[in-house]
Amino acid sequence: MRCYYVFVHGRLDWLPEPSASEDAGAIKPAGFYCHRYVLAGSEATAVETAFRRVRQNLNTRAGWLRDGLATLDLEAEEVAIAGIHNLLKPDNRGHTFYEDE
Repeated sequence: MRCYYVFVHGRLDWLPEPSASEDAGAIKPAGFYCHRYVLAGSEATAVETAFRRVRQNLNTRAGWLRDGLATLDLEAEEVAIAGIHNLLKPDNRGHTFYEDE
């Protein structure tokens, strides 16, 4: 098992039908960037774990996917072996959102 750094790019595709729970002034970002440090046995497993954690975080904080307001396409922009000490830090659950590509 190794510590991996996974830099994730997410693209949000907003569904055309407005939801009753959707606020009129709510922001609808086109996508976001974030990173995760994960413990995994391979690069592929690290990417899967990072993607799962990103999806869970978005569902918990924003609910866009859970509520069926958008679909999400995730891509690992960078995957690298990182120092194990990175796992001792609190998980960075932040995202850097952008509006247009």
